[in-house]
Amino acid sequence: MKPHNQARSNAARRRQAETGESYAAALQAIRQDQPSSARELAEQAHTAHSTAEDFHSMPVPEVLTELVRYHCHRIAKYLYCAMDEGRWNTDGFAGWQTTTLYKLTDAQEHLHLLIGTISAYLRGEGVSPYSLRRYLQVNNDRQVDAYVTPTVKEHLAGLTGQDRPGEAVVWYSVGRDIARKTGWCDPDRHDILEAAMHALYGSYPYDDQGLDHLPAPLRSQAMAFIAAFEPTHHPCHCTDCMDDQEAHPPVMADHTPPTTPAEPG
Repeated sequence: MKPHNQARSNAARRRQAETGESYAAALQAIRQDQPSSARELAEQAHTAHSTAEDFHSMPVPEVLTELVRYHCHRIAKYLYCAMDEGRWNTDGFAGWQTTTLYKLTDAQEHLHLLIGTISAYLRGEGVSPYSLRRYLQVNNDRQVDAYVTPTVKEHLAGLTGQDRPGEAVVWYSVGRDIARKTGWCDPDRHDILEAAMHALYGSYPYDDQGLDHLPAPLRSQAMAFIAAFEPTHHPCHCTDCMDDQEAHPPVMADHTPPTTPAEPG
């Protein structure tokens, strides 16, 4: 059997195991998903290359960066709740199960909505199916389509100022607020989260230019967080220092982080 036929056969068996359909039906679906000729592959590669070149000269639309910031803020909040409430609640293992899975699935909902909305936006801008599959790290267009749910379309309509689809209310309104930076969207709060994430996960101070790409106010916030997070006592890991650390725990530097505004209702 030729290598490409063996690959299709293996993919069909995996699909058969996942979906329960017959091997013949699974193989036919795999054939439809995969380009049938070298010419189609070349056309896809050319399209992806041309599209990428077109977008290289374009700035990133601000509605997309605000979309990412909004959902990252919500995702971070739910992950915090899963970590904090799930660990420190007094309801035992039963309470931990409830709290942790509720919060994690809430975070997952925001993540899927974010991925789907970006994908739908890019598809509308002419990004090729090949590129979308590559960006989403999936094998076929059906897996891309799975992200573009009715809720995603509602959210995207609000974000891009399109007409409200059907009975859409909540996510249409959230998308509109993100575009307008009002209501559900709180850019100042998002700035604080972004500054804290730069402080925790950025390359500064190991790279002394690691924050230079940030606007001055955001860089100042990040530096304030870094100063607040950094212990004033840095023990090494030898026995004497570890003993000293137990006797004298690290003291956090006396810096006040930026004030956090109240959570929007």
